[in-house]
Amino acid sequence: MILRETVLSKWALLLLALVLLSNVLLYQTAVQDVLRIDMESGIILGSLLDMVVVAPILAYAAFRVSKKQVIGFMIAGLVLARFMIPEEFFAPYTILLYAGVGFEALLFLAELSLIGYLVWKIPVVRAEMRRTGEGAIFSMLPAAERTVGSHPLIKAVVSEVLMFYYSLFSWRHKAPIHEGCVTMHKKTSALAMNIMVIHAVVIESIGLHWWLHSKWPILSIILLFLNVYGVFLFLAEIAVMRLHPLEVKNGRLYVTQGLVQRIVVPLDDIEKTEWGVTPGDKTMTFMYRDLEQSAPQVVLHFKEPVESTLFMGRKRMVSSIALKVDHPEKLKQLLLS
Repeated sequence: MILRETVLSKWALLLLALVLLSNVLLYQTAVQDVLRIDMESGIILGSLLDMVVVAPILAYAAFRVSKKQVIGFMIAGLVLARFMIPEEFFAPYTILLYAGVGFEALLFLAELSLIGYLVWKIPVVRAEMRRTGEGAIFSMLPAAERTVGSHPLIKAVVSEVLMFYYSLFSWRHKAPIHEGCVTMHKKTSALAMNIMVIHAVVIESIGLHWWLHSKWPILSIILLFLNVYGVFLFLAEIAVMRLHPLEVKNGRLYVTQGLVQRIVVPLDDIEKTEWGVTPGDKTMTFMYRDLEQSAPQVVLHFKEPVESTLFMGRKRMVSSIALKVDHPEKLKQLLLS
């Protein structure tokens, strides 16, 4: 959940916190005694409206969420109201909770069937990937979208498949070697930093899990799952870093920064290149982390916005990108030729 970049979003977030806090305090016995509040049906109805209508609207105004997620917030509001409001007061509205949960269950089954359809279409997706001749990082999601559709759930599932593919099944693959390749990570500390993080996560997982398991077993299992997921994520980052240098081929520029962001730009769409300039705030930057502070070497400006792909398959239109590569002179020659 990302906060909207508007002034109203901050006010909406503040109002959302006040709505939730006031409703929680309303059903505390001490607060009722101090304020002499008599629990009536109107108060219960007001709380339900706050949790099911007002809070989701404020969440939509504060965060970048879809209308479908707002429906999920409404169902979550009903469930939260069930735990917040005493049972004797909530009893007349139980049918609303059952209806909301049932509706959410139908949506879940619909999404589950969408995943099943994607699994059924795996041979078609693989054939489409082979037809493009591009690496999985560039071809898997577009192939799935052309075959199944661009549903957010499809994007999320394909992104997870990409992560496990690169972390588990790509280590025997070789990085491309041709005149159009320019590496981006060999003169940085990105590879060493990712390996250090993996070692730290593994050591922390062993020690923390051992200590937590005797005190809070459920929490220790959750943290262990998150740490294992993190290890797979960093392994995938290393694999993508190794297997996908910047490439110029087939009249296109292919560049990716791990699983975080990637873009394919037709060379004819590049309007101009600027070397040694500071990129603007809206420029997407492709450069791997380094222990020393560094800056991009070149900014590419496009004739018209080009679609890029972010983490979890999110899309963003960009008008310029900034690059930092190991051999800038080679990149300059590729762009000139």
